[in-house]
Amino acid sequence: MFFVQCFVWFVFSCVLMSFVEHQVHARIMHQRFFLASKIPALEKVFRHHAGLHHSTYAVAFTDSPVAKGEDKGIRLSVPEGVAESLIFALFISLISKIGAVVFVLVVALHHMIWNLIHLEMHKPEGRFFSQWPVYKYLARHHLMHHKYPSKNMNVVFPFADFVLGTTVRPTYADIAKFYRAGLLPRQRSLRHSSKVS
Repeated sequence: MFFVQCFVWFVFSCVLMSFVEHQVHARIMHQRFFLASKIPALEKVFRHHAGLHHSTYAVAFTDSPVAKGEDKGIRLSVPEGVAESLIFALFISLISKIGAVVFVLVVALHHMIWNLIHLEMHKPEGRFFSQWPVYKYLARHHLMHHKYPSKNMNVVFPFADFVLGTTVRPTYADIAKFYRAGLLPRQRSLRHSSKVS
């Protein structure tokens, strides 16, 4: 019974985190939040992400690897994410203590995965997961976000993008770009491009 509860809360937490990720990315990282003038940290998040990160990767999705600390806008702080998750966990704990703990663990896992995959997307080094189909799917999803900054807001759990209608379909030019970036296998790229002729 304990493991079933953990699994159900894990699925719930992933879905909730997908919506949290989507809204934080859309409302704080891409828009000046109305409290930004009173909370300098929010203004900094906006400047680093919408300003530095999106201006750097607006045209070129990938870049040469850089030294740690020179990748502002790419990484999330795991301790900050866990601290912020405690507000949600407090409410969840009113229903289930297990659910509260699982949610905090999912937030930590989300931030660690974000840091790993987001860094590989923009500063590829051939990390152990770089050839996994799920990673390539997420990289294609995120590449489209850099082309259309108001779309594809999810980086790790794209569920909310589908529910909220913020996904964007790639054009044939985008599919060609996926192929050049090594994000699609050759057969699929050829099959899609043959539909054009």
